[in-house]
Amino acid sequence: MSDIAIEHTHEVLLGILKEIDALCAKHGIEYFLDSGTLLGAVRHKDFIPWDDDADIAMKRDQYEKFREVAGELPEGYRLVLPEEYGGYFFDFVPRVLCMNAPLRTETEEDRAQNNFQNRVCVDIFLLDEAPADPKKFSRMVFDQKVIYGKAMAYRYNKSKHVHTFSERVKIGILRICGKLSSLKKIYRRQTEISARYRGKNTGYYCLSNAIVRELGLRYPGEAYAKAIRLPVRGVPLSCPVGYDTVLTAMYGDYMTPPPEAERHPTHSDD
Repeated sequence: MSDIAIEHTHEVLLGILKEIDALCAKHGIEYFLDSGTLLGAVRHKDFIPWDDDADIAMKRDQYEKFREVAGELPEGYRLVLPEEYGGYFFDFVPRVLCMNAPLRTETEEDRAQNNFQNRVCVDIFLLDEAPADPKKFSRMVFDQKVIYGKAMAYRYNKSKHVHTFSERVKIGILRICGKLSSLKKIYRRQTEISARYRGKNTGYYCLSNAIVRELGLRYPGEAYAKAIRLPVRGVPLSCPVGYDTVLTAMYGDYMTPPPEAERHPTHSDD
């Protein structure tokens, strides 16, 4: 992706974030910048220069409020739920899309999934309470991975990602099991697993709808005790007060940029 394309994408992403921020402020909804977008705010006061997507996180009750009022987003912006990808499984992440920006790609797969996964968007990760007991948390993560594997039965392109032989065997078995359930039931089961400790005041949170390799991370509740405002391109946006704890868990020495060879956009072929 060229520098000009990245710059345009950043402007579109900032526009989406500003609309999310305004709607959340109007309705008293709390959100936090997350993942690379949080890292960009802290390290660059901007987006990461080579990043081409954006992420926020919401506690489940806050997301439920946001979902109720998302219809108030201005024309050209839309909240898309995981269930809306034309009967296919993409992931468990709701997104706010900019419907006016050019499509990143336009393939048969894109069209089959309603051209939702190929637009500039802000991903919404859900912060669910996680158990303090490591064994119980490991069981929760295991259950999340199993349900993700079952959902892969409904992927449009089942060979899109490269896996080791053992991973292919495990995923293959789970896909067979997944076909025994409807995708609707799989989505419902994923929510049940994610909200298993809702209201338990466990003292920990996890991003319950993250991709598989990020499901094992758990954060102390005080990291998300309140939101603080940090600038992205001069625009103040909400970040977790414990951003250092969150970013250290995600990236380790997060203030040191990766080597040049590892600086790739998420949608590198777009």
